[in-house]
Amino acid sequence: MKTLFSVVLICSGLFLFASEHGMYLRTNADIQGNISNISEQITEKLTAAGYEIFFADKIATPDIISEKDKKCGFHTGLIIFSSDEYVNNLTSFGNKYLAAAFLKIGLFENPDGMQILIADPETVNRIIFNDLPEEKYNQIIVYSKNVKEKIIDLLHSLPVGKKVIEIGSPIRSNGALRKGAKDMMMMVGPMTFFKDKNQFKTIFSADNKSGKSGLNRLKSRIEENIRNFEPSENDKKYYQTESPENLKWKIVGEVYAPDSTAVLLGIIRDRTTALSFHIAGMKRETDNNKCPGIDHVCAYPIEVLVSMENGKLSVQTPREMFRMDMYFWDAGKWAFMKFMNLPKMLDKSVIKAILNEE
Repeated sequence: MKTLFSVVLICSGLFLFASEHGMYLRTNADIQGNISNISEQITEKLTAAGYEIFFADKIATPDIISEKDKKCGFHTGLIIFSSDEYVNNLTSFGNKYLAAAFLKIGLFENPDGMQILIADPETVNRIIFNDLPEEKYNQIIVYSKNVKEKIIDLLHSLPVGKKVIEIGSPIRSNGALRKGAKDMMMMVGPMTFFKDKNQFKTIFSADNKSGKSGLNRLKSRIEENIRNFEPSENDKKYYQTESPENLKWKIVGEVYAPDSTAVLLGIIRDRTTALSFHIAGMKRETDNNKCPGIDHVCAYPIEVLVSMENGKLSVQTPREMFRMDMYFWDAGKWAFMKFMNLPKMLDKSVIKAILNEE
């Protein structure tokens, strides 16, 4: 198992050790400051650079599910953003690739100060686009590298902390990402959104005779279902939480394909982030840092793709076991075994929130 962050040098704009790709990439380290203030500085720079900001706020840490003497007191924030140019490039390969549209910057505190990291868009796209033939796959990877470098440059322009380039676990090779190689024995099918229909599941399908208005009505119904969501008894009882509000799902991002025949929604809820960060950090907890797993902040939001094609409407979302392998495999086998029922519970909760049915 690799350490959480491995330093990677940059030479002439190209990453050395380029055959290894982390899900996360730290860009700024050991900042002394306030998360809200730093987040505001980042969003101002993103807006000036032409990005659209969907969400920029603190999100829940394991403190909301921890006993008083086990709370860490650290905070974490998430910025979800995208741009027309990015979305246009992704969907030029097909509207299903709108699933990759959310770019993510995370901020988290640890004993050394505040840290800034990104969900590495190159790594994410190596997974989402790994069903493409080689030539097209290479095109999107080259483009994703350019996007990543621009985001790094933007974050390095902040007058805060140390400027670093550090890849964070889970770390995988070119070959493993291209093949969709799974990490967990209990995974069903390859680690891919599209080579195996069971990974990015179609949870709803219906005839559509109303075109784009039908798609927008379905989207509005999903939004209403999420607003009115009530967790099942099993969901409520799965793990302790301080407030029923922590079990509510909410939409934190929305982006349409250029032709408006698909829309990607991002959803999140407090107990889910808190519990997953607890699991991610269990083996790394110390007296000085009781919630190290908040360095996985960029694992969210969960993707929900609403689309229309060939007279059909469909809703797709990833299996939670697949997302956990993708973003949290470095938690280790013991942690996954201890919480082996969590993915199934989350699958049911997400479907209930989206469709208002078990």
